[in-house]
Amino acid sequence: MSFGNRFCSHNFLSSHPILKILVVLNFTDQYLFLKRKELCPPKPEKPNEGFLICNVELPPLCSSKFRPGPPSDLAQITTRFVADLILNSGCINLKDLCIVKEKLVWCLYADIICLDHDGCIIDACLLVLLTALKTVRLPVVQYDAAIDKKTIDASVKKCLNIYNTPVSTTYAMFEDKIITDPTTEEEEISSGLLTVVVKDKELCSIHKPGGSPLSEEKLYECINETVNHADLLITLINTAVSECNDDNKNC
Repeated sequence: MSFGNRFCSHNFLSSHPILKILVVLNFTDQYLFLKRKELCPPKPEKPNEGFLICNVELPPLCSSKFRPGPPSDLAQITTRFVADLILNSGCINLKDLCIVKEKLVWCLYADIICLDHDGCIIDACLLVLLTALKTVRLPVVQYDAAIDKKTIDASVKKCLNIYNTPVSTTYAMFEDKIITDPTTEEEEISSGLLTVVVKDKELCSIHKPGGSPLSEEKLYECINETVNHADLLITLINTAVSECNDDNKNC
């Protein structure tokens, strides 16, 4: 198996402090990431946890397969999988977004918009989201419960704690052969798809939406390839984060 080339970079919108990150898979996929945050009360059942709300959009401009209207099945599946993965892997802890228990928490919105879709959407969205989360800067907030007043000090900001970096690689199956980083065309004509997620050199999650069965031997081969490939993906993420810090911009 061989891996397609991947490149990860970021750019900032010159007129607004919203981070824009570009991820290119096989030099064809482009994703725009818009991140915003706001203060809000927590859920009553989780009084000391904030929120991470993810949304993946696949508009008609990214592929002729998509039409205007409600989110496609692929967009909804990807949104759910990526959001659940970030939380269930322990990448972030929603308790870190709590300012005052039962009163005030941060809500982070992650909108990932695909501009040119050509396969491996989970891999790309995960790269984008991880890079963005690592560049989150939250201003210090003081809350006076007596008068229900909050004071935001934008001059002092803190990073969001990132506890691990789960990364994924997608595979397409063709009878007895498996290819990595398949294009949309390759995904459509394949007998099945498999996305393997690893963190800290260990298996984290597997996503296989139907298709032909995969032998145990081939599955372990894909897992090992993903583990070996993880360092490159993490390097791409850290490079983009480092560039963000060098630019001395606030996200």
